Amino acid sequence: MALVTKSIKGTQDTLPNESYKIQFVEQTVLETAKNYGYKEIRVPVFEHTELFQRGVGDTTDVVQKEMYTFTDKGGRSITLKPEGTAGAVRSFIENGMYGGVLPAKMYYIIPAFRYERPQAGRLREFHQFGVEVYGSASAQTDAETIFTADTLLKKLGLQIKLYINSIGCPTCRAAYNKALKDFFAPNLDQLCGDCKNRYEKNPLRLLDCKEEGCKKINAGAPKILDYLCEDCHAHFEEVKACLTLAGVDYEIDPRIVRGLDYYTRTVFEFVSTS
Repeated sequence: MALVTKSIKGTQDTLPNESYKIQFVEQTVLETAKNYGYKEIRVPVFEHTELFQRGVGDTTDVVQKEMYTFTDKGGRSITLKPEGTAGAVRSFIENGMYGGVLPAKMYYIIPAFRYERPQAGRLREFHQFGVEVYGSASAQTDAETIFTADTLLKKLGLQIKLYINSIGCPTCRAAYNKALKDFFAPNLDQLCGDCKNRYEKNPLRLLDCKEEGCKKINAGAPKILDYLCEDCHAHFEEVKACLTLAGVDYEIDPRIVRGLDYYTRTVFEFVSTS
């Protein structure tokens, strides 16, 4: 009897009669990135596990629950990359690109891997498009990044709405983290297990919980925009001014945070309205 094999749960085949759709998206990505001055970077599919533990954050769901990690024949801990930024940063530093022309603007289209429960529209092997800009911390750079995404999504024919927020810098976030802990302390016993852990290690991530009980509690939490330092406040105001000047509509959502540790200041989401 012939051995019947099937694809692994959380993966899917792209058949010849469907591949043109992905090719269209990739071509649109390439053209948009090129028009905004980004050049492609390609990094390995797997990296040393420590890169993600230190760069993404050992308290994040990605690192704690979702990484495909294994020990190779040399006894090294290796991880299939769950996202693109950490590998791009590693390459930027390792190859001395900081000594070249700055800002360095790069993009990638990569396969990425996360061990999470497959659900509608989500796979354990997925593809990610991202851009990276190193050597500029300006508000104009943040706005241009958002504008690049806005242009791409509209080229693809998507109906979208943009939400933005600022999560400040380590200086002003310290005061905000204290305010969050003070707010959540009376309700600590009602939080889910993950949030009890986040409370001690990364209070900002309490706002990102999807559990209904936690969402109800954090609805009244302090807003980080009220705790921004002078520099971060000015930076966010300039981002908003740049977006307005570029004709990009947006809405401020003070509940937007990011689960990965390397994020500072401007954060944003595009949400489909169709």
